Amino acid sequence: MNVVLKWCLRIVLLTGIWGVPLMSQELSKESKAFLAARDADAQERMTFAVRSALQGNFSLLNRVRSGMLQDAEPPSGVRVENTRVADRRIRFYFPGVVSGKAIVLYLHGGGWTLGGLEGSARFCGDLAKVSGLDVATLDYRLAPEHRASAALEDVLAAVRMLRERGYRRIYLAGDSAGGNLAASAAGKERSAIAGVILYYPVVLAKNDRSESWRKYGTGFGLDGSLMEAFNESYAPGALANDPAVSPLLAKECAHYPETLIVAAECDVLHDQGKAFAELLKKNGVPVTHRTLSGTIHAFMTYPGMEQAYQEGLCLAVNFLNRKENSMKQVITPESIVRISRIEVDPAQLSEYLTLVTECGRESMAKEPGVYLMYSMQEKAHPERISILEIYADRAAYEHHIQTPHFQKYKQGTLKMVRKLELLDQNPLVPEMKMKEGAG
Repeated sequence: MNVVLKWCLRIVLLTGIWGVPLMSQELSKESKAFLAARDADAQERMTFAVRSALQGNFSLLNRVRSGMLQDAEPPSGVRVENTRVADRRIRFYFPGVVSGKAIVLYLHGGGWTLGGLEGSARFCGDLAKVSGLDVATLDYRLAPEHRASAALEDVLAAVRMLRERGYRRIYLAGDSAGGNLAASAAGKERSAIAGVILYYPVVLAKNDRSESWRKYGTGFGLDGSLMEAFNESYAPGALANDPAVSPLLAKECAHYPETLIVAAECDVLHDQGKAFAELLKKNGVPVTHRTLSGTIHAFMTYPGMEQAYQEGLCLAVNFLNRKENSMKQVITPESIVRISRIEVDPAQLSEYLTLVTECGRESMAKEPGVYLMYSMQEKAHPERISILEIYADRAAYEHHIQTPHFQKYKQGTLKMVRKLELLDQNPLVPEMKMKEGAG
């Protein structure tokens, strides 16, 4: 903990009095040392391996993949659980004896073609230890064997699994291509995600012709030619224009979760990450974009860039602590947290989903005491829908169920709802009768 606090103090000094990063004019000492120790042709060999795989020869790429899976032991006091979601591996890091109510799902980088959950083992263990939150990391499907949006589908399946395990607040995080998947999954899930942490993310799956791409395209840890090979592996052709693949192309970001973007200054992806931050701000999304001076791509993964790693870790911990502390202030002993299950007539499911989505969005937008209205379908039985509601207090709850838009939802769904079951509520208040005879 003292180590992290030390680096947090360094961040204050490095960012100046007003919190504005003091930008360097050259690489940091540790970035220079990392590049000097790296094989001069490492990027070219990796690019050749990826392009060979695009032609059907995976021998070189598989050799690179196996060489990157260096696991790390968890910190003392952090318990690890390895399990599966569908046919993919997922690993949990628990800082406590029992699981908590909040979790960070971390997605590794590697251009969608490399890496695995082992590559993010150190960070996930450290994050669990220092933040006190549960952390999970997913071994999603890789390209070019599995192109877009296979990896994203794996992430969304993992999010569903975390909900089923009882997590009420899910944060998404990732670096590089993993940051892309986190950003894309947040775009799909929107207000259901508690927050997003992105390290030097890919948010446009093609050459953006930006100044940072031109300036840092060769010799700075991630060559532009390699990034283009990664893009072609995951999202060839028109796939790159899909906002689910390139979040920077999203036309709207309503209800997108609060986001932290930690950028490397000397990185081909720097400018597109900055543009994504500007897009979120333009749409009213709370976002923080921090550039670490003199850093290069992948400082959270590759060993040897300890100062940048600790600063990146500290920024994530500060973000999570602030979000969790604000939630603790929001959820008081007077708050009402309700979990219920609705069973809908399958023939009217589409109409029901339209009404419940409209009601939920209007409630959270217009009623200060309504903190969360979220519904989730069961995968095997989509007509079964679980609903999570959080109210400031009983007064907010009673006011909400009398509002015109809720009454519209209630009256409009009477003929659609076959069954209502209250699963959990604290504190207990009289149950709403959605349908005559409903439990």
